[in-house]
Amino acid sequence: MGATNEISPAKRARLQQCFEYGNQKMQIGDHDYATEMFAQCVCGDPSNILYMQSFIANLRVKYKNKRKKSTFGFMKKAKSSIGKNTKDLETTIKEGVEKLKKDPWDEQAFVSMATACLDEGFDDAGLAYLKLAIDSAPDDVEINRYAALELGQREQYENAIACWERVLKINPNDVEAGKMISDLMLERTINRVKAAPRGEKEDVEEEQAEVLSVEDQCEKRLRKNPNDREAYVELVDHFFQKGNLRKTEDACKRALKVFPEDDLFQPKLLEVQRARASEEMKRLKEAYQKDPSDATKEKFAAQKKVYDQKRYEYIQYRLKKSPNESGLHMELGMFYMERHEFKEAIAELQKAKVDEGIAGQCLLALAECFQHIKQYTLAAMHYDQAIAKLDQQSEMIKRALYNGARLALGLNNVQKANEFAQKLAAIDFSYKDVGSLLDKIASKLRGG
Repeated sequence: MGATNEISPAKRARLQQCFEYGNQKMQIGDHDYATEMFAQCVCGDPSNILYMQSFIANLRVKYKNKRKKSTFGFMKKAKSSIGKNTKDLETTIKEGVEKLKKDPWDEQAFVSMATACLDEGFDDAGLAYLKLAIDSAPDDVEINRYAALELGQREQYENAIACWERVLKINPNDVEAGKMISDLMLERTINRVKAAPRGEKEDVEEEQAEVLSVEDQCEKRLRKNPNDREAYVELVDHFFQKGNLRKTEDACKRALKVFPEDDLFQPKLLEVQRARASEEMKRLKEAYQKDPSDATKEKFAAQKKVYDQKRYEYIQYRLKKSPNESGLHMELGMFYMERHEFKEAIAELQKAKVDEGIAGQCLLALAECFQHIKQYTLAAMHYDQAIAKLDQQSEMIKRALYNGARLALGLNNVQKANEFAQKLAAIDFSYKDVGSLLDKIASKLRGG
């Protein structure tokens, strides 16, 4: 169900007047004037499909229904982050309108406007923009994929399946497309069985009936009482257990509109957003491995930033609620370490190392951080402490002994280097180049 677009009667009357002027000018061929009138309508009421359709129809007549080939057409391939909108609705619609004035077949403008409308709950308008995007670029895999997910989520099975079929036609080996078509066909069948009159229903697996009943019961309770928190809890848990992250995220967002900053829905939303960002990053990584082009590399790098931001938000939220939890400080420290923000990592890891359960891991990470910032004496001290704390059969003890031995050798502490290397060799002589390292140490001990 779409959101309510609250527009004052005075504004609605003004927009309607602009719309009528636009139609009059369009009929007499004054397309530029009509464009400005329809543009005001679209910007003033983004949820009104009629305004949008007239705006596009007028422009396409102006361009004689022929899309111009851009001199810089190759730049069209560099996609924005489809399905992600960082600007508010008003800004996105205005920017989209300006782009469409120049090219009323601009699929990226349609996608951005669709995303903004869907984010605001203007489902009808959002899906109408998505249809225009697909009509403009029917062979665009990413647009079809995005549209299929949005349509499937809204139980528009036929259109969603058609989108996935286009994806599969372009990429016959696309595993996700094949799976989604099967899932949507099954879901469509279940819903048809559910809606059929008594006596005509075929048998449905008990598990499927239970799945349907959970969703239905929660929605029924929420229609009666929009403040039924437990219904939201059950709905979120239901989708999460099914592995449907998109629907879990949507359910969390719905719940947070009623219960802002809720201690259950807010962290779950952050967790799911992080998981979805991770899934998308993995998908783009696989795409880059198959097609190591600059375009796929840029997409992967952009998604990595999104994933890192979601990870950071999730950690920070939990730390805000549990500021003394050592494990969270270690998680944040490791996050900073991955990003080569070593000083920030050190501050968090020092807070975490007081916990005996994770002390060894924290001390090893601290040693490596100090080594990166060329504080070699501190690094050596922490390798010593880490080796004393770590499980003597773990991979981390091997890493600590190896790195500690190499650092000690670099600092001319040959005895310490020998002690660590000998211990590592006793645990795993095949670890990296420990044999070669022992030879170098032996040469130093002989005065070579």
